[in-house]
Amino acid sequence: MVRGSGDLEAFSDQAFAAIRAHPDFRAAIEALARENLANYAGWSIAQRWLLSDLGRASLSGAAMMLDALFDGFAAAHLIQSAIANRTCSEGRARHYLRRALANGFLTRDETGTLRLSPRMHEVMGAGVAAMMHAVARLDPGLAHLRDMTRDAQFTRRLAMQMGLNTVARRDLFVGPDRPVLLFLARDGGSRMMEQLIAAQPAGRSRLLERAPVSQRALAQGAFVSRTHVSRLLADGEARGLFQSQACGMVVAPDLSEDVERHYALVLEMGRVSAHAALAQAS
Repeated sequence: MVRGSGDLEAFSDQAFAAIRAHPDFRAAIEALARENLANYAGWSIAQRWLLSDLGRASLSGAAMMLDALFDGFAAAHLIQSAIANRTCSEGRARHYLRRALANGFLTRDETGTLRLSPRMHEVMGAGVAAMMHAVARLDPGLAHLRDMTRDAQFTRRLAMQMGLNTVARRDLFVGPDRPVLLFLARDGGSRMMEQLIAAQPAGRSRLLERAPVSQRALAQGAFVSRTHVSRLLADGEARGLFQSQACGMVVAPDLSEDVERHYALVLEMGRVSAHAALAQAS
């Protein structure tokens, strides 16, 4: 069993409850959302493609973890990982590999071994740093991580530990009907969700209640068309997850709860993996 720090067992119900009860939990989520949005806006179109939806983001994360675990990997390893984790189809994984190679995010040597290029490390490293900045707000034992994320060796160890923890607790990621997937599975959806988080008023009782943000602003922040945003919002309204009003969007409690659950999983994964990476270095 993967262990965490302190007395709580990693990924236990008690560990997730402790993270959600932390007084800075929602502030950490908001800071993470803003940092991810800033990073995304500064990247090229090709770089944004790496993380623009759940399938590509999962494949990019898996490539980073495989590279850290095995110092390079075969195309078949990434495809098998995608199938085992139900990330996407084999055809989509092969398409991802072709585009990642064509755009210089992956390199291939004479033996066929794939490795992440510096260009891809830049994108993935920024995402890891953003997560660690948020985690450090919730765990005093990780307060120095703002400096550690500049260390390539630590980032590699962290990716390795996240890969091991993800494989060990694959059950945590099941649930195809989760409300949060309305955003995560769509092109630019994560950036739309982060905009909603960043736009929440102070003093609210839930993570997501209402957001004074327009469809135009959501489209611009996610680098997608307004038609794409309109379709996502229509699907969400049909499922009762939110209502679009003249003043913005009103979010249903079920969606807010599932987004909070999602971030508790993300931050607990980062926290446990960071402790393991630090222990490996000592």
